[in-house]
Amino acid sequence: MSLTLIIGEKSYSSWSLRAWLMLKHLGVPFEETTIPLYTPGSRDAVRVLGGETGQVPVLADGDVVIWDTLAILEYLHESYPAVWPGDRAARARARSLAAEMHSGFSAVRDAMPMNFRGRNRLARIDAVVQADIDRVDAIFASAPPDAWLCGEFSAVDAMMAPMACRLHTYGVPLSAKADTYAGKLRAHPLVQTWLGLGAAETRVIPQSELPERPQTAP
Repeated sequence: MSLTLIIGEKSYSSWSLRAWLMLKHLGVPFEETTIPLYTPGSRDAVRVLGGETGQVPVLADGDVVIWDTLAILEYLHESYPAVWPGDRAARARARSLAAEMHSGFSAVRDAMPMNFRGRNRLARIDAVVQADIDRVDAIFASAPPDAWLCGEFSAVDAMMAPMACRLHTYGVPLSAKADTYAGKLRAHPLVQTWLGLGAAETRVIPQSELPERPQTAP
């Protein structure tokens, strides 16, 4: 493979992290092209590179172009079986959870814009958002204490990593088991690399910068 991954800024692009993390985990060489997010020309710039929806990430393998994160993961799986668990039942569960993360949790995404650099940000958590959080908590808490979500680290963990970071940005409390898994994801060396690269970026996207939570008096 001669691959190019088209991504958004590491400070803000949750979907870009998912594809980037899996490629890095597999040890697959690739080049990166970063498109600034939420500018008037962002989507057109992605389309010029082959991403038909204008959204990131996009994976280009020569003349083959794949957009949408799950499609990228499945494309990689054809050459790298370690993308998904080897056990059939574990693989089915991993795919189910990854698909749920892919298509769901719109309330928490809307309430908590992705901001990898942010800390202690204030979000409005209503009953619908809390229901999303509760479901994420249940998924995270299902991870065995001595393994990743479905055994070895795989695409399902890459799919969950941005959510672990998102909830951390907004100081959302989790149950003990869920917090253990979320902390393990954030501490993953490749996630730490991504966070470090994001911290070095200077561009600010105002709509993703919610105010900080007021400090309580001691």
